[in-house]
Amino acid sequence: ATQKDVRALLSAWAQDESKSSWDTDKVDVVIFPPALWLTDVKSEGMAIGAQNVSKTGSGAFTGEWTAEAIVDLGLSWTLVGHSERRSKYGETDED
Repeated sequence: ATQKDVRALLSAWAQDESKSSWDTDKVDVVIFPPALWLTDVKSEGMAIGAQNVSKTGSGAFTGEWTAEAIVDLGLSWTLVGHSERRSKYGETDED
């Protein structure tokens, strides 16, 4: 997705009145934009998360996002074990 795509999604979200129909104490809404836009997107009532987190800590792992880096950005959500990582990179529950 491009930055324009992410902004269009957030704009549609802001205008969607159906979002007030669920119990916010029971439902968390989270968007997982491409890493390039993590610090660039904000939306009322929607959290921002990273699409991936490295299983390693800090080090020379080009392109990986460590949990520490994600927390430094103020994020508290990440996708772990999603189907694309499993099918394209062979990741498993053991990873």
